[in-house]
Amino acid sequence: MSTDIAHRPTTGDLALSPDQTEWTEKQRYALGLGQNVTGADLAIYLHVCQRTGLDPFARQIYMIERWTKDGPRQTIQTGIDGYRLIARRATDAARGALAYAAMEWCGADGAWRDVWLSPEAPAAARCVVLRDGQPYPAVALYREYVQTYKDKSSGQTVPTAMWKDKAAGQLQKCAEALALRKAFPLDLSGIYVEEEMQQADNRQPDPKQGARPRGLDAVRAAAGAPVPVEPETVVATVEAERPGDVDGGDPISDRTRRKMFALLAKVDPNADDDTQRKGMSLVLGREVTSRADLSEDDAHAVIAALQAELDRRDAVQTGGE
Repeated sequence: MSTDIAHRPTTGDLALSPDQTEWTEKQRYALGLGQNVTGADLAIYLHVCQRTGLDPFARQIYMIERWTKDGPRQTIQTGIDGYRLIARRATDAARGALAYAAMEWCGADGAWRDVWLSPEAPAAARCVVLRDGQPYPAVALYREYVQTYKDKSSGQTVPTAMWKDKAAGQLQKCAEALALRKAFPLDLSGIYVEEEMQQADNRQPDPKQGARPRGLDAVRAAAGAPVPVEPETVVATVEAERPGDVDGGDPISDRTRRKMFALLAKVDPNADDDTQRKGMSLVLGREVTSRADLSEDDAHAVIAALQAELDRRDAVQTGGE
């Protein structure tokens, strides 16, 4: 059975057409993109989706906002399966050949191994992709890609759960993505796999850049505040705030953050930071002074509160209450 991401013609309001030049209103609403997304960002994203044939509404490809020293920047990402599928399609279209010559790991001793059995993280991973017999090697160093956060109990910077427990697999994806991008530069240029970009969240935004853009109210409904709903104008704010000082627990993953903000877009499009923090504090039973205080478990609690509010509204509209 094939493990490729399905590539089937889609129909309906969200379907992308080959000659489409801009996102429709319904498509943009469904994408739930951040408020800092520019027209140029949207044009590039549409072009990449059409070029790769990946479906943004099935989360095969997505654009998220990350903070840099120069302010917010949009990054187009996919999973490693998406990378493999793009490479396979490009190979088939050219009637070429695609193969892997090596996938290896090494430790501090510099000895390469084709399987990593040590409980310690490897120092590097190497992948060699063969495209029509031509080798495209790439090496990913653990120190350059590991995702970390500050453990408040110890005061130490430590790897997140995935990079602690599955470091070999995480690093392998980075090396494979590097090699595939070398072999298929026209098809994969400007697209990254999630594991490559996780380390970008290790650094907080430069405070000199000023206040971060206001997000949506995470739990305004839980705080008892009125919640105006205007679906036609809602655009979810995808915030790349790194929970570097989380008090226990893993930092929020990109996937959880996207889910939370997609629900925020449905609950309330208008809120200030103070109201947002108060609502989160009520849900979590402790004071939240910043979104950087949230762990992965905290985010799931917020998501549950948001979903409960949406379910309550649905019940009211259908006469359930």
